[in-house]
Amino acid sequence: MFKKKELLLFAHDRLAVTLLAALLLGVIILIVMTALSVRVSDVQVPIRYSGYGFTNLYRDKWFTLLSFGLFPLIILLTNGFMAIKIFGSRRGLALGLLTLSVFIMVVALIITQAVFRLAAYSL
Repeated sequence: MFKKKELLLFAHDRLAVTLLAALLLGVIILIVMTALSVRVSDVQVPIRYSGYGFTNLYRDKWFTLLSFGLFPLIILLTNGFMAIKIFGSRRGLALGLLTLSVFIMVVALIITQAVFRLAAYSL
């Protein structure tokens, strides 16, 4: 896991802690949005949109939408762990990784909201 020295070094950098907190906030918002939007149904719901191919809307069972809540959790755990581990030796790389992770959360929020809006119309 983490050494005490790594955690203390990371905790003393205000920018790094702010980026990690923003990432955590995005994850919490996505998980809550997923929990409130997923409904148990026998009707297949839209899970993906594509402009390519014969079908634009791909449909699957309702529980596939739970992956929208699992994705940010995986991003938080992997990228947060890597950022704290490499912060001591390469601060710029760790901050870049956290910044990219926050950007991914914003894009995931937009896409998740659009997919859940489509899923609500299909019921």
